[in-house]
Amino acid sequence: MRGMTVRLPLGAAALAAAIIATVTVAGGAAQTTTAIRGRVEIGIPVTTRRPTSGYPSRAVATPALAPISELRNVVVYLRDAPARPMQPAHEEIRQRNETFIPRVVAVPVGSDVDFPNDDPIYHNVFSLSRPKNFNLGRFPRGESRRVRFDKPGIVRVFCDIHSHMSATVIVFNHPWFAVPDENGRYELPGVPPGDREVTAWHERLGDTTAKVHVDAGHTLTTNFTLPVPPE
Repeated sequence: MRGMTVRLPLGAAALAAAIIATVTVAGGAAQTTTAIRGRVEIGIPVTTRRPTSGYPSRAVATPALAPISELRNVVVYLRDAPARPMQPAHEEIRQRNETFIPRVVAVPVGSDVDFPNDDPIYHNVFSLSRPKNFNLGRFPRGESRRVRFDKPGIVRVFCDIHSHMSATVIVFNHPWFAVPDENGRYELPGVPPGDREVTAWHERLGDTTAKVHVDAGHTLTTNFTLPVPPE
């Protein structure tokens, strides 16, 4: 067993914050699967104490991590992976309480995504992104529109009526991507051996990338902690 900690700087918006990826390699005669797995955590703005509203002179400790729900807005994937055909998926992004649910979806090329409207008002879902440009027009509660995503890339989705609504569809031409579960854990099975880059993407924090070496028949553990830039 050997371990290594890699510190990766955020962009200018992150200021002094650092992104930490911890990499561990496990192997042995019984190890037969080549995979990358690990856990993702998201920090919050770096402050140690904050005043309470009722007692300005007093302060309470600031929690160390963001809400677990934020983990559903992360996608972990193999960067610059070789293209490999995949079975298309069928997902949905609902419009509910003037919010896209979920806000982040990751799918293979050729997948369909439905956009059902659960609100008692009209919505108009659209995207101007290069991988997929579409405008679904206005449609009422109880109706849905479908979009096929046939090119890889990041597709930003908005509502033409409600400017505060946004979602993201990330389309891949390979199978090595995953959305972390409620515990922040992910796994990328069957990763090709060699020098690779693993990226944890967040809808607001952007890309966090760790360089790793994958040996055949080994499992690599790569954990990400994504701190939010100070406010």
